[in-house]
Amino acid sequence: MKRILIAFVFASLASLSQAQQQMQPGRWEMSSAMKMQGMQMPGQKWNHCFTAQDIADGKQHKMDDGQSKCTMSDMKTSGATYSYSFACTSKDGNMSGQAKGSSTNTSFNTEIKMRMTPDQGMGEFTQVMTGHRVGDCK
Repeated sequence: MKRILIAFVFASLASLSQAQQQMQPGRWEMSSAMKMQGMQMPGQKWNHCFTAQDIADGKQHKMDDGQSKCTMSDMKTSGATYSYSFACTSKDGNMSGQAKGSSTNTSFNTEIKMRMTPDQGMGEFTQVMTGHRVGDCK
């Protein structure tokens, strides 16, 4: 399950990039929090550097970790808001769901509702991802 969730983090970053093509290069601080069946899971925070070349090469669109494959569909954008459906597959199982959010050139906020199959007893869960540019790459 951890691998498929990591792959989905990259899929969510791709949604930011597709919704806002003018993503500014630099160091981005991102965070993720998950709720399932009334429980709040510990959040995670990390930094990632996107260079101008990374963005030009489309590396911000990476949607898999080499172990899982994710696809997005029904991508809709209106101004700074976006929504999409997704499906991820891995040897550990499948995940599908919908996401909606908003972005600017220097920030994003995405709420993702998803379900694993086989269900492993978690039911539907929600992940909230946020990110903002914090400076130049070092």
